[in-house]
Amino acid sequence: MKMKLLCAALAGAMVLASCETTSGGYGGGPPRTQLSQCTRNALIGAGVGALVGATQGPRENRAENAALGAAVGGLGTYGVCRWLTAREQQRVENAYYQSLNSGQAVNDSWQSDQGGTRSLSVSQPVSAPGYGAECRRISATVSDPQYGNQQLPPETFCRGPNGTWVPA
Repeated sequence: MKMKLLCAALAGAMVLASCETTSGGYGGGPPRTQLSQCTRNALIGAGVGALVGATQGPRENRAENAALGAAVGGLGTYGVCRWLTAREQQRVENAYYQSLNSGQAVNDSWQSDQGGTRSLSVSQPVSAPGYGAECRRISATVSDPQYGNQQLPPETFCRGPNGTWVPA
């Protein structure tokens, strides 16, 4: 019974995660990158954590292991992307577009809301296999004295019909 309940909860989380798209949501708006989709990323992290937890340990403890895995996976994933404020996320996304438009790596630094100096390193765009000739993949790392280096999720962008870069 516990396993059926866990599977139902996991399926529900995955359904909710799939509802968030890369568009601006129900009202339209600008396309969204993975960085700006923390809730979706946390739900996926919880799902992966639950699957890993359910497969580990003794059979009689699978439900508890899955619940623990979901908590660790979800909170860990949510925490990594939430320590950046919305303003800082926008700064990172602007650096993505700067890198895509120039074809070069981008480095930036700023004073965080917590008072420390954060630095950003966005990689030079590279081809994104499986997405098409006009698609590029970039990655970024944010460094913070309090949190250390945080690797952000890699992003894939494709050039739209009007020449602008759009998250894939």
